[in-house]
Amino acid sequence: MTMIAKGELKQGDRLPTEPELMEQFNVGRSTLREAVKSLVVAGLLETRRSSGTFVCDSYTDYLGQSLNWGMVFGDQEVRHVLEIRYALEGQAAALAAERATDAQKETLAQLVDAISNVTLGLEKAIEHDVAFHVAVAESSHNPLLLSLISNIRQILYSYIKSGYTRRGYANQVDASEMANLHRPIVEAIQAGQPENAKIAMQNHFKNTTGWRLTHVPVDED
Repeated sequence: MTMIAKGELKQGDRLPTEPELMEQFNVGRSTLREAVKSLVVAGLLETRRSSGTFVCDSYTDYLGQSLNWGMVFGDQEVRHVLEIRYALEGQAAALAAERATDAQKETLAQLVDAISNVTLGLEKAIEHDVAFHVAVAESSHNPLLLSLISNIRQILYSYIKSGYTRRGYANQVDASEMANLHRPIVEAIQAGQPENAKIAMQNHFKNTTGWRLTHVPVDED
């Protein structure tokens, strides 16, 4: 997976032979085959009879799998995901400020109210948080943008959770603080202010996942 994430193996590439992979990773045949089988099931690899194993031509759906990239990928790959999220969702907020319907604006406000519920536990708070970000994407009325953001929902979950837990909220969250991180986004969208909405979304990321970016050096290779 790391080789694919770094571009060392690209879509459509054939994997090296079993003996070559066994030597490269210093593992036995059974271990290697189980690993390959797992990645085939996940939709990252495909086997072709009499041809070998290949990186899938389209593995976009893999982003939607419930794997925790923070555990699977290294720091640089995590940085890349966060940077993409930063760019995509900032643009989604700006477009939502231009295009959101009254009903969508109301939905966003209701989700922030749900996050602010003081009786909310950690898991439920994160569920509403993820729903909020997807609702912003829906309000952009750009189906491709919505698809891209939806495909990283599981990554969103992991890093929204890290934003909560790093503040010490192991079981119960400070609901009002987390809601206040989202409220300026809704206000800008409701007011029809694209640039303010984009800035509010980016400020939100700086407060939740920006800490991760500042602790991972940029790979300049």
